[in-house]
Amino acid sequence: MQKRRQFMKNLGVTTAGVLAARNIFAIPKNPQAKKRLKIGVISDLHHMQFGQDEVARLRGFMDEVIKAEPDFIIQCGDFCRPQKSDGIMAEWNRFKGLKYHVLGNHDMDVCSKETIMKFWDMPERYYSFDLEGYHFVVMDRNFLKKDDGTIADYNNSNWGPLPSPKRSFIDQEQLDWLKSDLEAAKFPVIVFMHQPVFLSDYFDELGNADEILKIFDQANFAAKKQGKTSGVTAVFMGHDHDDRYGVRNGVHYFIVNSATYVYSDKAHFYTDPLFAFITLDPSGKLVMEGRSTTYRPEVPEMIQSRFPSRITDRKLDL
Repeated sequence: MQKRRQFMKNLGVTTAGVLAARNIFAIPKNPQAKKRLKIGVISDLHHMQFGQDEVARLRGFMDEVIKAEPDFIIQCGDFCRPQKSDGIMAEWNRFKGLKYHVLGNHDMDVCSKETIMKFWDMPERYYSFDLEGYHFVVMDRNFLKKDDGTIADYNNSNWGPLPSPKRSFIDQEQLDWLKSDLEAAKFPVIVFMHQPVFLSDYFDELGNADEILKIFDQANFAAKKQGKTSGVTAVFMGHDHDDRYGVRNGVHYFIVNSATYVYSDKAHFYTDPLFAFITLDPSGKLVMEGRSTTYRPEVPEMIQSRFPSRITDRKLDL
């Protein structure tokens, strides 16, 4: 933990230079979007991972979703296990609109990808779709790198015993698909994934993030050269249980804090759920409306002050 925190302290020295590049590929005015598009997002619910029944926590999010009537909702991974999760899915399915899933590492703690995908009614492990003048991409970062250099799916916690540099990879099939998908995109691109490719203090658990970032950069360079508005504009990630925002080569990156807890020496739980609503405006604005909460009374003050229990509101006039 100390090594990771020291890395973030060092990272702070260089981040300013990265943030200064924010206008290179910023979300442009989008004449193809006819209306504001609203998205409800929640990440890292971790139902039953520590024996905690998180149905009530998800209900807090879903109650707000029903009121807000977003265009779609998405969970960014580490949602639930198939066992004892019928209540979670019943809550999730209260919203009758569009719903999307992202695979997280802990979703395969006790099962295969195929099992949890079937439980969620998730047709593909990675995919994309167009909606209201935007192109959305969902990625699967849940592969481990074996000693012989080949990669394999996360399956029944097979990733857990491995050293961090062998985690959070994606397969060549998906890399090839991502490149082709971005080349064919006709609208500004918004990406969702679980493990971060940028901003993370899990600096030894990035897998082949450099290959993903290279594809983003190449797609954006080509789009800019051709005068198109179809470059990657924003990326939303989970996994780190933190609240962060930064810009790399003009792409806006967000780490969405856990709905449930922060992990330091152990899991420290929030009283109420954290989640956010994201609004994409045709004028080129992105608004993130986050939630704040408190910790349970037993959580030490040192943890509470060190790890703010919030997802920050952000209004980006791009």
